[in-house]
Amino acid sequence: MPSFSILSASNNTFRNQRPDEKTILVVRKHWITLFGPMVFLIFFALLPFIASYFIYQVSWYDTITDLYWFIITVYFLILWVIFFGNLMIYSLNVIIVTNQRIIENHQQGLFKHTLNEMRLDKVQDITVEMNGVLANILNFGNILIQSAGTQNEFYFTKIPHPDKVKKTIMDARNECGSL
Repeated sequence: MPSFSILSASNNTFRNQRPDEKTILVVRKHWITLFGPMVFLIFFALLPFIASYFIYQVSWYDTITDLYWFIITVYFLILWVIFFGNLMIYSLNVIIVTNQRIIENHQQGLFKHTLNEMRLDKVQDITVEMNGVLANILNFGNILIQSAGTQNEFYFTKIPHPDKVKKTIMDARNECGSL
């Protein structure tokens, strides 16, 4: 039976991984970043049901039944595409920390992404920001990584457990420097 890589367990490898490079940490944005778009989609998914209550009561509903259901079908198809677009961007925006570098894959749309990387030995300072009550309760925040290279800084927003991520990166940097 064929194995589908998207459904199998990950061994934390990625494209352009160096032969002697080991993945230490893979981080996505906090799940709360999906909350706003999902509330928006749920609200708009409920609108046709509310509208249908009023549409069923008009006398000319029988003449437009087919058109109405066609429009509703297209409407839900658009919502479905928006849902999976948000889910795709969430799952493809990833930060990978290896024993040699930090890699950010920033997905900006279906066909556009940027890939940034920073060598661990270039990391000079890491700052964690947790702004607001919700960020402190749900334990997410922003991470600013400053480096000595040509790219002066990485800025990651809404990262879960930013203190643990900072500690992992600093430990990896110290380990990289001691080799």
